[in-house]
Amino acid sequence: MRLFTSLLFRSIFIHGDIEGRHVPLLINLTLLVTQVLVARESFEYLLITLASVLLIYVIRGSTRVISYSSALALIPSMWYFIVSLPFTTSFSTSAMIALRVFTISLSFLSFFYFLNPVEVSFILRLLHLKHLSLYPTLTWRVIPHIMRDMETALLVGEMKRVETWRSLAITVLTTEEYVSLYEEGIFSKPEYEPSYKYSIKHTIITVIILVSLVSLLLLRT
Repeated sequence: MRLFTSLLFRSIFIHGDIEGRHVPLLINLTLLVTQVLVARESFEYLLITLASVLLIYVIRGSTRVISYSSALALIPSMWYFIVSLPFTTSFSTSAMIALRVFTISLSFLSFFYFLNPVEVSFILRLLHLKHLSLYPTLTWRVIPHIMRDMETALLVGEMKRVETWRSLAITVLTTEEYVSLYEEGIFSKPEYEPSYKYSIKHTIITVIILVSLVSLLLLRT
């Protein structure tokens, strides 16, 4: 549990507001959907999809995150490998299933890692939903604190050899404290006005990768 929490934290919430996180949400979402569709095709297409996900990490300056995201993506992929093996009775077939799950999981982790809550707040404000614009940024700010507290509570629980639920109960109490403090802070703050700029360089590179994957799909059909 503590390992999972630590990997999840390092796969999504490290590095802060880097330039690579300033690509339009719509393009990132379209890229995710395209990667999932391409990964469902042949083995060669699956490898191309995996390469595209890794390339996104490298180009956007987040190479360090690859190891954490890969370790986290291995959890469901190994589970599918073990579960599918008795039914496929083929090591290669189960390995193919595991690789596909790994690639798709990694693409989802990449999407959430590069998701910028400030952009979501900015879009909500453009849609005249000003009363909701604070919550994406606030939520993204609170979650890392909670996960850090959970990791610490689980570590202390392991050292004391107590049940996991006791550590989780401490995390719940800490979360309630965060909620109350942030609620008090919201009432004392003026209206939230997010400012957001897109990275032309990373947007163009992402579009090139997206167009390449879409072209593969069109050639397949």
